[in-house]
Amino acid sequence: MKKGRIFNIERFATEDGPGIRTVVFLKGCGLRCKWCANPESQSFEKEVLFNSRRCIGCERCIKVCGENAIRYIEEYGYITNPDLCIHCEKCIDNCYTNARTMMGKEYTTEELIEELLRDKEYYHMSGGGITFSGGEPLFYSSFIRECAEILKEHNITTLIETCGHIDIDNIKEVQEYSDYIFYDIKHMDSKIHKKLTGRGNELILSNLTWLSQNYKGNLSVRYPYIPGCNDDIESIDDFLNFVEGLENIQEVVFLPYHRLGLPKYSGLGRKYEMGDMESLKKKQLEHLKVLFDDYNINIKIQ
Repeated sequence: MKKGRIFNIERFATEDGPGIRTVVFLKGCGLRCKWCANPESQSFEKEVLFNSRRCIGCERCIKVCGENAIRYIEEYGYITNPDLCIHCEKCIDNCYTNARTMMGKEYTTEELIEELLRDKEYYHMSGGGITFSGGEPLFYSSFIRECAEILKEHNITTLIETCGHIDIDNIKEVQEYSDYIFYDIKHMDSKIHKKLTGRGNELILSNLTWLSQNYKGNLSVRYPYIPGCNDDIESIDDFLNFVEGLENIQEVVFLPYHRLGLPKYSGLGRKYEMGDMESLKKKQLEHLKVLFDDYNINIKIQ
């Protein structure tokens, strides 16, 4: 039986696919997007996330840590050094206010399915199901495939959110068993893409092309709209021209930038690279609709 390292299971979600869904967040990603909303998802290793709003400054975490892995940083609080932490969880168990959380827990297929089936009636009632997200969930393609096969036996749909920076064999392993795929494109220029995410986009575009030609489910292409990064008309035109040339794309969705992940950066002792940029509202992307009229694609702003 396969295993997956999961850092969050969000029940009753309504933004990550149709109906009422449970979102399973898997740890590890090959990209390092400057605006990433889940920095705790990037590393494959377990990490301790600190919550400064709950901390009362008793320093019990420092006292019980036998590895001297925790230190106080004025800007962030009581931060764990991942290079020293052995994941014993003593600091978590001894925190009176639950200000420390271990991000990353191993689940077997059986354990996760038991958790997911708790809300089976809600999925069926609403046309919902399970969404695998991350991080990059397709690093766990064998685990997802096992789960998806069992979910199908219960008439529960599976959706996969992917950045596409993954070996094509991982995609091939799951594509037959997933009902929906949400596929992110950050930028069409590979050099700029590397500056924004740490990697070029050749593999990402190649994998999307393959999916558009072979995938039988519902394929949605997502474009995170990030001011100063990919919000210029030329970049958006390049993106839409590329997608229009693909087959079997059900929709294109523009996702306004948000900064909801900011407290997590502090909790990991990391600087947020987008600075003080404010979250965008949906109406701030309305001006793009004039541009959308030039394309024969179903385009939405979420």
